[in-house]
Amino acid sequence: MVFLQEGVECKGLLAEVTPVRLVEEEPDTIMQPGVAKGSQRPMKYMACIFMLGTFLCHPAAAAQMTLGDLYKFCTSSNEGDKSACRFYILGVFEGAQMVSGTVQDKSGRFQEAKDKGFCVPEGLTSAAMELTVKMKIGEDLAVFPEDRDMPAVSFVIAVIFKQFPCKEKK
Repeated sequence: MVFLQEGVECKGLLAEVTPVRLVEEEPDTIMQPGVAKGSQRPMKYMACIFMLGTFLCHPAAAAQMTLGDLYKFCTSSNEGDKSACRFYILGVFEGAQMVSGTVQDKSGRFQEAKDKGFCVPEGLTSAAMELTVKMKIGEDLAVFPEDRDMPAVSFVIAVIFKQFPCKEKK
């Protein structure tokens, strides 16, 4: 069964769409209670309406943090900004470590990757990770000020892969 979300305020095209309970009967049709079988709408049309409603009723995504934004947080004297810098860098580290260390097999299950993109040294502290990234940001922006507009996540991941390569096994 598919239920349209109640309580969502829609404006524009979907303001007049009434939520209904939809029941899937056949792969390409949807049975609506109280509607004769011959007048059923194909599921693809209902899916299009649902997707259109999703795009029109949800707020736009926030802008991505740039390297310049991250640099401002990291060099600020405000403790809140410093915390934002720290947690952003550590969050990217954690996310990159999770993604780099996982592969999906043919059955769709996730397995630990044999070859990882980077290896964080044993005992490396979060303060050391943060300091490494902050130093590289400062060095990069001093030489390439136009990098301020690049996505911060891309830069942090590049630093991680460059600074913490896995040692090749002999």
